[in-house]
Amino acid sequence: MNRTVRILCWLTLCCHLQLAAATELAITVPGPRSEFDISHDYHMRLLDIALTNADVDLSKVVIQQIPALSEGRAKIELKKGTLINVYWLGAEQSLAEDLIPIEVPTTRGLIGFRKFIISKDQLADFSRINSLRTLSNKVACQGQHWEDTAILSQAGLQVTTSVNYEALFKMVALGRCDYFPRGYHDVLLELEQRSAAYPQLMRFDDIMLHYPFAVFFYVSKSAPELAAKLQQGMVMAAQQGQISGLMRQHPLTKSIFPLQNGKPKLYLSIPNPTMKFHDINNPDYWITPADFGITELETK
Repeated sequence: MNRTVRILCWLTLCCHLQLAAATELAITVPGPRSEFDISHDYHMRLLDIALTNADVDLSKVVIQQIPALSEGRAKIELKKGTLINVYWLGAEQSLAEDLIPIEVPTTRGLIGFRKFIISKDQLADFSRINSLRTLSNKVACQGQHWEDTAILSQAGLQVTTSVNYEALFKMVALGRCDYFPRGYHDVLLELEQRSAAYPQLMRFDDIMLHYPFAVFFYVSKSAPELAAKLQQGMVMAAQQGQISGLMRQHPLTKSIFPLQNGKPKLYLSIPNPTMKFHDINNPDYWITPADFGITELETK
């Protein structure tokens, strides 16, 4: 090896050592699913809050985003731990076997309270629905790899799927399914963003479908130190009201408050057999039906 090559190798090694010294945590996540994916910004902000709580020097944190992945692909890559090492996903037991779950709901379980996006020509039909049995005559749209698909199916509801998030809105508009159950906080903004493309879509307020559900941060098993930091930071964020505070300020969720204004005419509750949650009645971590003014006598 000549002198010039030895110098280049030495300089390269020095650069790597300096980068390693300057970086406390390296985080890689998928980018937004579409230009309308405001949930991505919400979770990136919550990630910052959690890291700050965990006494991480943010100047030594490197956060990179790769191009968007389908949920199915994201799960595969997260398990490998080479392309990405953190992502927010619907909670499911199988993920806990291959990844490190941060079991603090990122939106306090609000995602389990569902309102429907329907086509306007379906309004009369949906207005006549008065039970889970009559709802089962309709076909829901969901993501192919979403845990919601299994939950709805196991409750006896018909479901058709797509791997493409944006395609689900088009499917409702074209009558390929009858309704798209969305997180309570998602509906208005999603419709507003797509009003020009799908003017025939509307929010149906009379029915709320609920099942215990949450989005968690999941961390690759190749990054246990990062998982420990996020667990510490997210617990503090829940207990100190920072998650509630972010929800009241962020465009993803702020329009839903006060929750009592969203009490539906018909509340339908189904189980979530795919996941057992802890502390589901703890108000620091979870929103409950009572927050909407719904009593046990009103559940069906």
